[in-house]
Amino acid sequence: MTENRDADGSIRRFTGELVGATMAGAYEDVADALGVLTRDGSAHVRTGIVTELVGRCAAVVRARHPADPGAIFTVAVADDQARPVDVDRLPPGPLAALRALLAALGDDEASRDIQVGLATRGAPEDVLGIVIHLLVWLVELSDSSAAALPALSCFVP
Repeated sequence: MTENRDADGSIRRFTGELVGATMAGAYEDVADALGVLTRDGSAHVRTGIVTELVGRCAAVVRARHPADPGAIFTVAVADDQARPVDVDRLPPGPLAALRALLAALGDDEASRDIQVGLATRGAPEDVLGIVIHLLVWLVELSDSSAAALPALSCFVP
């Protein structure tokens, strides 16, 4: 039990440092951290980081747009040309990450965990794409200059 708490604390610290570097624009540090994650991260660590990032994205949305319990959230997704993307056409990993975010916003931990599991079941480099999507979404959602929440970017490697 203590080992899990220690591992979870390390995951939170790593994720916090990764988010801090991303928000600060320290992209070399972000690239180094993502390289470490791809090479050395266990499935438990990758799942923990994705869960943490989903929670951080949900927290930003809730802070900017408080909602009553039971509120239903929807999303808008755009490609790199800022064109709308049909959510059902997203690749499986980003789609699962998006569904995990919506489940987190709906306070449905069981569904969030299922979607995180689906998002992180691929090879380490596939999970890296999910982490990058979540970092981009966190930056987009955190943009305080936007009056409304932005469309979330989606890209395919």
